[in-house]
Amino acid sequence: MKDRIAVTGLGLMTGLGLDLDSTWQGLLSAKRVARQFTLFDPTGLPATFGVELPDQADELFKETIQTRKRKQMTRANMIAVYTTKMAVEDSGLDLESLDRERVGMIYGATGTGYAPQSLEIDENRILKNMASAPAAWNSLIYKITGPSFTVTSACSSGAFALFSAIQLIQSGQCDTVIAGSADSALSYLDVQGFCSLHALSERNDDPLSASRPFDKNRDGFVMAEGGGILVLESMEHAKKRGAKIYCTISLPGLGSEAYNIMSPAPGGAGMARAMKAALSNAGLKKENVDYINAHGTSTKLNDIYETQAIKEVFGDKAYQIPISSTKSMTGHCLSAAAGVEAVICVKSLIENTVPPTVNLTEPDAELDLDFVPNTPRKVELNHVMSNSFAFGGQNGVCIFSRFK
Repeated sequence: MKDRIAVTGLGLMTGLGLDLDSTWQGLLSAKRVARQFTLFDPTGLPATFGVELPDQADELFKETIQTRKRKQMTRANMIAVYTTKMAVEDSGLDLESLDRERVGMIYGATGTGYAPQSLEIDENRILKNMASAPAAWNSLIYKITGPSFTVTSACSSGAFALFSAIQLIQSGQCDTVIAGSADSALSYLDVQGFCSLHALSERNDDPLSASRPFDKNRDGFVMAEGGGILVLESMEHAKKRGAKIYCTISLPGLGSEAYNIMSPAPGGAGMARAMKAALSNAGLKKENVDYINAHGTSTKLNDIYETQAIKEVFGDKAYQIPISSTKSMTGHCLSAAAGVEAVICVKSLIENTVPPTVNLTEPDAELDLDFVPNTPRKVELNHVMSNSFAFGGQNGVCIFSRFK
C-alpha cells in the first residue's frame, strides 16, 4: 500500500442544495426534492420528473461565469466550473505561489450534456460537445498547466477520475490534483433514452417517493444533475502549506463486469471484486469498514446484486455495517454520481453521521442488510466505502479514512 492522499477541499452541488452545507442539511432532514422537469417540456415521456438543481443555480452561474464563456458551455460544464470554484476556495490553495505544472485537473464525465432541440446551426456546438470541456475550461480559468483531462466510465466516472488523480500524485508528477465529476443530462432525448431502456421510475403521480433503493416497490432510478469535486494533495505538500486535512483517500478499487452492457453479473461478482480491490489498496480488513455509501440506484437488479456482493465481501460483518443510498434523495446524477457521493462520504466521516435511505418503507425480503431507513444515524466512523457501479460494467470503489 502506497502513502494515502490528503483530501483538502470539497465542492458540491445537488438538488438538495448548491453547496456542501445545504446538501448535508438536506440529507440529515431526509429531504426529497424530485419534481416535474422544468429544464425542458417532458410531455409524452413515460417519466416526466427528476431532480434538478435549485432554481438559484442559474443566478450563481451568471454571477461567476462570463456571458461569452457561458454561451460556449453546457449546463454540465457550468456545474463543473462552479463546483471546482468551491473546492479550490475551500482548500485554501494559493495558486499564485504554486508550481502550476505540478497541479492536475481530472474530471469524470460521460459527455457534456449537449442535447440540441433543433437542427438550427449552433456556432458553439463543437465547444459544447467536447468531452474534454470540463478539464479544458477549468485549466484555463485557473491557468493550470499540469495534466488536465476527462475520463469516462458512465456512473463510476468520478471514481476513475480520483484513481487517476491519486496515480499522478503517487508517481511524483503532481503535488495537487483537483478531481471529481459533474453532469447534467436532463434533456428530452436523454430521458427518452433511459425510458426506452426501462431504467427509470415512472411514478409521475408521486415523484417524491419514486427513488426508493432497496424497497420492495422500487421501479427504477430518478435522473438528476449535480457535481462533486475534491482537492487531493500529497500528505507532504498538504502539511507543508498548513492545509486543513479532511481525511485521506486510498487508491480506488477498479474492475470490469465483462458480462452485459446494461446488467451487473449475477450475484454481484464484479461488484465484489471492486470492493475487495479497494480494501486491498487501502490495506484494510473487512472489519475496518464502518459505513458503505451504496450505489443503490433503486433498480431491481442493482439493489439485489449489490446486496449480494456486500455479503460476499463482508460475510457476517455485512449485517453490522450501516449502508445507505443517498441517491434516494439526490437522485442518480449519472456520471456525476461518484464525485457527489465521494464528497458526501467525506462529510459523513467528518460528522460521524450516516445519512439515511429515504422511501424505504417496505424492505425487500432478499435485501436484509442495515440500510438505515429514513432517519440519519450517529456512528463513530473511521473508514467509509463509496460504491459506484456503472452501465457498461466499469466499477469503482473508493475508501476514505479518518486523518490521525
